[in-house]
Amino acid sequence: MRFELVGDWPVGPRTLPAASIITSGAHHGEIDMADVPQPLPLNARAMDEDGALQMLYWYEPALWHHIVFGPGIDRGAVIAKRWGRK
Repeated sequence: MRFELVGDWPVGPRTLPAASIITSGAHHGEIDMADVPQPLPLNARAMDEDGALQMLYWYEPALWHHIVFGPGIDRGAVIAKRWGRK
């Protein structure tokens, strides 16, 4: 899963700045998902299909219109997968 913060995110005593990359298996300059609370905020853009699907599991359907998917992610297909359809 890979996410990019669209805005700043206060996490405890620190603030993660906009454009921070949060990912599972972080590399240099990225933030590991294990090091931040979950769910990620609504201002976290899902940059892959796994991340997009996870956002739909974290948040109730009434909030899905706030969730932003990165380029190339088919929103309709991810929502269908969330509901168990192909």
